Amino acid sequence: MLSTIRITLLLSMLVSICPVLVQAGDSGYEPFRVRNLNPFTLIHGLPVASSSKLLEEGESSLHLSMDVANNSIEGTSDGEQVTLDGETYRIGVTWKKGFGSGWQLGIEVPYLSHRDGAMDNLIEDWHDLFGLSNSNREDWPQNRLRYHYVKDGDERVSIHKSRQGVGDIQLFLSHTLRRDAAGRNIAIHTSLKLPTGDADSLLGSGAPDIAFWISGSDAQLLKRWSMGVYGQAGLLIKGKADILSEQQRDAALFGSVGTKWLAYDWLEIKLQLDGHTSLYDSAVDQLGGTAVMITVGGSILLSDGQSGIDISIGENLTTDTVPDFMVNLSYKYSFP
Repeated sequence: MLSTIRITLLLSMLVSICPVLVQAGDSGYEPFRVRNLNPFTLIHGLPVASSSKLLEEGESSLHLSMDVANNSIEGTSDGEQVTLDGETYRIGVTWKKGFGSGWQLGIEVPYLSHRDGAMDNLIEDWHDLFGLSNSNREDWPQNRLRYHYVKDGDERVSIHKSRQGVGDIQLFLSHTLRRDAAGRNIAIHTSLKLPTGDADSLLGSGAPDIAFWISGSDAQLLKRWSMGVYGQAGLLIKGKADILSEQQRDAALFGSVGTKWLAYDWLEIKLQLDGHTSLYDSAVDQLGGTAVMITVGGSILLSDGQSGIDISIGENLTTDTVPDFMVNLSYKYSFP
């Protein structure tokens, strides 16, 4: 679970850079663009939480994000064994453009890297300092890569050397259902994930996925406390993957809910929950569990008035389907 001290340290870091900030105003309830970085989940087309306030006609935006996860967990049950020990890095470049009649198009190109850990010792010391569990960390070699899955004695996945490359590209189409001056927004979305990543290297699934979801935000519900809420819910339909196809579930539900608090004129503090149903028929949590993760951090607006930065940290909230330590940094620039 996320400790109070972690949150305090994060907020202190945000406040320390206030000289480059200006008044934030209404950010349109832009959620954290975070995702489950379990390498067996990451290859599928689960969308990140999406803003319900779409771009106006002629507007466009460029979003650069970097996600880092440190995995160190093992599960065994009913002839299955999965080992996740290593670090996964994901860099995403997303472009969106608004068109007439409330339509918005987008594309994301990700670059993935699975590598031996560089943060194992740091995370173990952190857990020891604040009395958190290190689980398998203290029993395993430091800073190694081993993403491994065995079923009934058959080795299905074995990644023990660094792998990197372009992942599965995603295309997006969104449409505004409601948008008013009071800050209540509703939008519908669909995405298509293309099989551009190398499945053998866990850079993609080897199959297209399609998702449908609806998102909304309300600036009035908690206005008296300078807070607002946002969320989404949807359905992912997966193509037949090249990896673990026998265990794959064809569809999954996903959703998120979050709240933002205007702590300063230039800073929004956000807490967000993201979750999805299991993607595989498996008795081990790392594959078959329902995922819920918590993310906390801040969104700031830089002095040019058109760009902003998100800084957040996340952890698993329920099962071991989600890594126990994740960091997200992102930068967004809007073109009026």
